[in-house]
Amino acid sequence: MRLKRDGKYPDVVTLPEGLQGDYMILRNPSVSGFELMIVWKIHIDEEGRTTPLLDLLTKVPEQVLEQKMATPDTAPACFRSMLRLFGIETAIENLIKVVGLEK
Repeated sequence: MRLKRDGKYPDVVTLPEGLQGDYMILRNPSVSGFELMIVWKIHIDEEGRTTPLLDLLTKVPEQVLEQKMATPDTAPACFRSMLRLFGIETAIENLIKVVGLEK
């Protein structure tokens, strides 16, 4: 998935470690302090089979929590469900689009 190279989501997606890193940060430019971090690892078993392992971490400012519009503690489980249903690229693409929505 080409996120930063083609500038598709420059206001939402940050790759702090560059293209070789193992995480990306998603921020909505209009909600200060709100971040989602997608972390990935590659597991290689004894037979050489590879399995990508992805997870979602949240950072939500207190004022957003007080609005009670969504529960950020369910976001990681929802993200894992999206991964199973849609695959890695579509799940991440949809999450980026949701985070980038204006109020």
